[in-house]
Amino acid sequence: MMKPTFLLLLILVSQNATAQLTNTEVTAKIKTETVDEMITAVATATNTTKVYKSLRYTLTVFRTDRQNNSTKNIQEARFTLETNETKELARGTISSETPDKIIVLLLVFEDNKIIAKDRLAFNEQTKKPSNEKDDELSNDGIELKGIVVEDTKTKPGRDFYEFFYNSYSLNQINGNKIVGVYETLSFGRTTILQVKIEDVVIHQFIGKPDLEYLEQMSKIAIRKVFKYFKDLEKQKDDIFQY
Repeated sequence: MMKPTFLLLLILVSQNATAQLTNTEVTAKIKTETVDEMITAVATATNTTKVYKSLRYTLTVFRTDRQNNSTKNIQEARFTLETNETKELARGTISSETPDKIIVLLLVFEDNKIIAKDRLAFNEQTKKPSNEKDDELSNDGIELKGIVVEDTKTKPGRDFYEFFYNSYSLNQINGNKIVGVYETLSFGRTTILQVKIEDVVIHQFIGKPDLEYLEQMSKIAIRKVFKYFKDLEKQKDDIFQY
């Protein structure tokens, strides 16, 4: 009976090691300032190392109104940080009296790897059943369910992302890890498109300006992503049985 216990301990250690990779060398923070009835959200990043950093950030604002209509706005840019430097990346204001549910998510990337993140929510009502597993929150307490990020460089890459994201939303996969669609340059004028869950490559292929082909690739990628999250759930259920 010792083997299952050892397996559980190994997985817990692995999870803690993963958590340490975020918000360590670079810290992401969304701060708020309230003046009268307006709330200003300020996204910042701080380099806590003695090494110059060349980075990229995405700031995504999810808004859901009372009719459950959702919109998503993404702002992204590349930036640099000197040693121990703190830099303001973006800012925006909302009314403190808005009834909409608003989630602001800041992600900082280094070489397509998320190294820092922060999350801010307004008018969020979380109804969590007592038997719901805590793994729906990331290890640092930032809820990241249903997040898909994009780093594409060409029209075929953006077309694929649209196919993939629409299918991801339609199928209500709502995974508790960040899914990313990335595009990198290959030989000649070709590019490689990758769908990754954190650092795991789920599906990759050569980008082509063919909508039918891209839609087919998105269907394959969605099936693989769905299976990945299902396998994770099954793995956790099996572990909790011991």
